[in-house]
Amino acid sequence: MNAGGGVRAQSVEEACLTLVYLLHNRRREWALGRHNADELGHIKRNMLIADYARKALDLPVEVRQELDRMVVESFLPPHPTAPWTGPAMPPPPPEPEPVDVAVVVVIIEELDAALGAFGMTQDDFDRDAVVGDQRFFPTRVPNGYRPEEPLSVVITSAGRSGNVQMVKSVDALLKLYEPELICLLGTACGVPEEVRIGDVVACDRVYYFPPGRRLPGKMFQPRPKHGQGRSDYGHGLYYYDPAKTDYASRVREFVRGLSPAEVPETFSVARIPEVHTTNVTIASGEEVLRDGELLPGLREVDNSICAADMESYGFSQAAEGLPWLIFRGISDFGPDHEERWKYVSTSFAALCLEDFLRTRYLPPDADDL
Repeated sequence: MNAGGGVRAQSVEEACLTLVYLLHNRRREWALGRHNADELGHIKRNMLIADYARKALDLPVEVRQELDRMVVESFLPPHPTAPWTGPAMPPPPPEPEPVDVAVVVVIIEELDAALGAFGMTQDDFDRDAVVGDQRFFPTRVPNGYRPEEPLSVVITSAGRSGNVQMVKSVDALLKLYEPELICLLGTACGVPEEVRIGDVVACDRVYYFPPGRRLPGKMFQPRPKHGQGRSDYGHGLYYYDPAKTDYASRVREFVRGLSPAEVPETFSVARIPEVHTTNVTIASGEEVLRDGELLPGLREVDNSICAADMESYGFSQAAEGLPWLIFRGISDFGPDHEERWKYVSTSFAALCLEDFLRTRYLPPDADDL
């Protein structure tokens, strides 16, 4: 955290200054003939210099010349009492804060829906955790398997759609927080006959379909990449049945609170959205959403595909090595859709995620409490 209360990424110049500082500060240990306690001093010095050499390529010429000179001087014998007189060094970046669950959304309607489902507003972001303009919203959720300590949850937004943008935003999240589970939440395009508008798809299987080739007759032959979660049981999703929780009553409560301007024209007050968790896959890629005929055809490659979006594959790659899940509310079946479904369908998905975390998510440390 900086003095202004925010968090920012370290610039190339600051990184190089830090490396030069380390080279000077530790040169007494690396002085000729001096025994290094861990006997790895020369290796550490070489690694610092190699790191500096890579980063310094992006420095302005005048700055690089000055720092290059300082690197050379770091090989001179240190004066026994001379203090460090170089530029002020930036503080080391803070260690990521452990949290139980991190949630990532994209568009503003998804952020409002997620915050509402978890009992927050846009004013509830952490003023001490801001990366650029990316804000983070911390909260707590009770958990049936760990009643003594609620789950710590942080929500953030990618700001822009797309798999590449998702990687950038998740990376910023992981610099600040160390989640046990990371979830993608929002809307998706559905496959007709497989899902209905307003339904929720919750899964840990993604296919990335843009890679491929066009064949004669405007046919497309996909060569998909695959993203798969780490747990055969979806970190508890396998056992989750919203019919056995109060999910339906929470949906009805949410619907009663909608204003007339927020209700989609095709909305049915009586219908509780169906939650799809078994044998479901999300297709991910920009072309999937722009071509209303492509998505149903992709089921010939994998008949478990029932929805598509523009972020899931990038999310799965950015979260690689971490447990992850995806919760998507179905808002349309192709290019033509009603905008008001974005907020409503995301709210259904967010209520489902919150319900899952309360009732069936098993925290890794539940047995330790």
